[in-house]
Amino acid sequence: MQKILYGTLVLTGVGAPFTSWADNGNEAAELPQIVVTATKTETPLNEIGSVVTVISAEDIAAKNLTNVADALRTVPGLDVIRSGGPGQQTSVFMRGTNSNHTLVLIDGVEVNDPSSPNGGFDFAFLQTDNIERIEVLRGAASAVYGSDAIGGVINVITKKGRGAPKLTASAEGGTYNTWKSGAAVAGGNDRVNYSLDASRMETAGFPAADKNLGNTTPDAYRNTTVSGRTGLKVTDELDLGATLRYNDGKAFMDNCGGLNSLYGCDNPNAWNSFSQLFTRGFGHLKLFDNFWEQTLGLAYSRSQRSTSINNPLTSLDPYNYAGNNLGEKLKLDYQSVFHLHKISTLTMGVEEEADRLNFGYTSSYYGPPVSTVSIPVKTMNTVGYYLQDQLTLLERSFTTLGVRYDDNNRFGGHFTWRANELFAINETGTRLKGSYGTGFKAPVLLQLYDTQNGDGGNPNLKPETSKNWDAGLEQDVWGNKVTAGVTYFHNSISNLIHWVPLTVNTGENQNISRAKAQGVESFLELRPLTNLTLRGAYTHQQTRNLDTGSQLLRRPNDKASFDADYQFLEKAHLHFNVLVVGHKADIDPYGLNAKVGGYTILNLSGSYDIIPNVQVYGRLDNLLDKRYEEIYGYGTSGLAGYGGIKTSF
Repeated sequence: MQKILYGTLVLTGVGAPFTSWADNGNEAAELPQIVVTATKTETPLNEIGSVVTVISAEDIAAKNLTNVADALRTVPGLDVIRSGGPGQQTSVFMRGTNSNHTLVLIDGVEVNDPSSPNGGFDFAFLQTDNIERIEVLRGAASAVYGSDAIGGVINVITKKGRGAPKLTASAEGGTYNTWKSGAAVAGGNDRVNYSLDASRMETAGFPAADKNLGNTTPDAYRNTTVSGRTGLKVTDELDLGATLRYNDGKAFMDNCGGLNSLYGCDNPNAWNSFSQLFTRGFGHLKLFDNFWEQTLGLAYSRSQRSTSINNPLTSLDPYNYAGNNLGEKLKLDYQSVFHLHKISTLTMGVEEEADRLNFGYTSSYYGPPVSTVSIPVKTMNTVGYYLQDQLTLLERSFTTLGVRYDDNNRFGGHFTWRANELFAINETGTRLKGSYGTGFKAPVLLQLYDTQNGDGGNPNLKPETSKNWDAGLEQDVWGNKVTAGVTYFHNSISNLIHWVPLTVNTGENQNISRAKAQGVESFLELRPLTNLTLRGAYTHQQTRNLDTGSQLLRRPNDKASFDADYQFLEKAHLHFNVLVVGHKADIDPYGLNAKVGGYTILNLSGSYDIIPNVQVYGRLDNLLDKRYEEIYGYGTSGLAGYGGIKTSF
């Protein structure tokens, strides 16, 4: 595996920042890219000491991707794993931290699920519809965002309507009896803007438990997504806005990942039904010739998942289950930004967040008797205060200093802070970057209160805490047609929550574990021609459970990627991708240590404009029909093809 990785580096360089395909031209490349996630204010990317990756709508369209998780796969420092095909549990590990250590936002709405076992976000149902860009901030960000941001932040930003009204429609189909159709309308002027998008996807899928282990039942998936955004400029100083995203659908699943045996993993009678609602309204006011900016927002998120295992009495599997998880989050936020001077921007804010959990299930073996578990509705409230200053000296030194205090009604108060620095040597095109920060992850309501049948609830849990730092170098050469860089990162996490067995059938969550993750992210991007971009990325990391000395589960030591994007004949677009993932530690269905082998995947996509406003497009996944696993015992797609047509009016 190591030889494959080093060979990839020789061919592609050492990685790539994932900036927009639209920045290929020299004129466009001179314009600074603006991001908001790193500081909560609009800031040029080349003035931020933190490491930020931007995935644009053009990037997503070039690969013809339908799921956000697939758009994240080539981001340095990120590991994406899915327990089977579309609709199955999908997690993201950032810089070796746990999957629940990444805060996920959609248009400013925190979408981490308060009803999930660890408070993480499941990317299984998040489609790429109506997305303008995705900003990925790597490194501790609790000083700005509070809990959940130990590893970093993934911020999904939807499209803002511009220009005359435009209607877009698309339809596609492909392998595994997959079909998707959608339509969108968008427009705007100096006073009003709007965008609305709706889509429906259905697929027969393939067995979630690996078909190469004897599992035969395909696990179907369907998804309906509606996304909208609108804005109104009331005066030159005041504007209002609102966003909404709703997902609804159903995904069949298997009992586990592994062999199909008498009581095996393959199960045609198990499924998840899900619905997700994320919405936010806000007002933005500028005063004193833009000296003082204020934003007031109210956000609401609702994630509901119903799980059913409905085995008939004639089945060899005697277990039946019906459960419902409902998590809600209501958040009021206020932020003030003072542009004190061209060398100083001061940001302060206060946020109040309320989490709510409703959880229960029934289970039985071959029908009655029925075991019923119901947790009374539980809530948790947090008030956070933060202060940040962005300092610019001589157009060379860009410093960000921030501190935050969170007061939670369940575990008390917690301070976090961070400091970032970027120093630019403009004469040589060199940028030196570094950051240090602390983070914390609050225990979620299920970890605190799921005490039924010894399932682990412990109301005395404390937050998980972290110390994170990184340092790196970026270099532009050849008239900015080549950009290269490398970053070293180090994460240390304490008070990790771990389930500890107390008796044969019971256990309890306790703060007993410590972990460390360190590594190197490197990149190289070449723009030899206006219409040709080559990118490569390589991440090497070492993760350890400091209590046992073992490698952390499902996080490979090595990952590399190569992307080539070429526009030709004025109407044609071709994209080629290689993804190389090293082996990783895992567990089998019996809880024993296991290993998942490394793999190399090739993907190809393209599009062609037949006539103005009509485009055909296609995608080939896993060109070599590689047999591989992302999680022990769970299946992945073989060679698969998809194609469609898009039109606009």
